[in-house]
Amino acid sequence: MKKLSSTAGAALLVAAAWPLSAQVMNQPTPPPVRSTLGVTPGVKLHDPNAEAEAMRMPTPGGPVDHRPAAPRSAAHPSDNDGASVDSILAALYASVSHDEASTPNWERMRNMFLQVGMLIPPKNPKSELFTVLDVDGFEERVKQGIASTKAKGDPTSFFEKEIARRTDCFGNVCQVFSTYESRRAPSDEKPFVRGINSIQLVNDGHRWWIASVAWDQERPDNPIPPQYLPNNPLPAEYLKKN
Repeated sequence: MKKLSSTAGAALLVAAAWPLSAQVMNQPTPPPVRSTLGVTPGVKLHDPNAEAEAMRMPTPGGPVDHRPAAPRSAAHPSDNDGASVDSILAALYASVSHDEASTPNWERMRNMFLQVGMLIPPKNPKSELFTVLDVDGFEERVKQGIASTKAKGDPTSFFEKEIARRTDCFGNVCQVFSTYESRRAPSDEKPFVRGINSIQLVNDGHRWWIASVAWDQERPDNPIPPQYLPNNPLPAEYLKKN
C-alpha cells in the first residue's frame, strides 16, 4: 500500500504539472522587441547638435598628422635647420622669403614644424575668432594671397628678416620674441610692414622643432615696444607712412 501510494502520488504530481508545461510550450513565441537604443541597419542616426558641438569643442588629441613618418634613424636635411635655435629661426625666415619668380619653400618649412605645429596670423578685426593653421593651411592661404596680388599686377616677391630677438629657455623649451621686417626686395630702404613673431620651440634630444608661431603687425595704435627693437630703430615717421 505504501509503494502504491508513492506511485500514485508521483503520478498526481506529473498530472498536475502537465497542463502548466503544455500551456507554456503551446504559447506562441512573442516577436522580438526592438531596443530604442539600437541602430537599424542601413539607417543613419543624426544628432542635430553634433555639428555645432564639434565646432565648439576641440577634437581630443588635436589635429591628425597626415604626413608619412620617417624612421628616427633616417637623417634629413632639415636636421641641420634644427641644430640650434639660431639655425632654425634663420631657416624659418629663409623658407618664407622668395623672389617674383618663386614661392616659399614649403617642404623646408614643414620639416621645421612638429607634426601638428600651428601658425596663428593676426586676428581679423571683423572676426570674433582667431585663424589657426597648420603648414598646409598656411601654404593655401599664402597661395591665395599671391594669386590675388598677381591678378592686381602688384609685386609678389617677399623677403622677411629678423632685426631683434628676445629669448627665454628652460630645459628643452624656448620662447622667442622675434621682431621682423618685410620687404619686396632685400635692397629696399624701408620695409612695408614690421611685427613680432612669438615662436615656441621644443627639443626632442636630437634637434629643435617649432611648435607654434603666433604674430602681430605693427600699426599706429600698436607700435613695437622699444625693448623688442634693435639699437637703431626706424624713425617715428615710419608709422605715419605705413
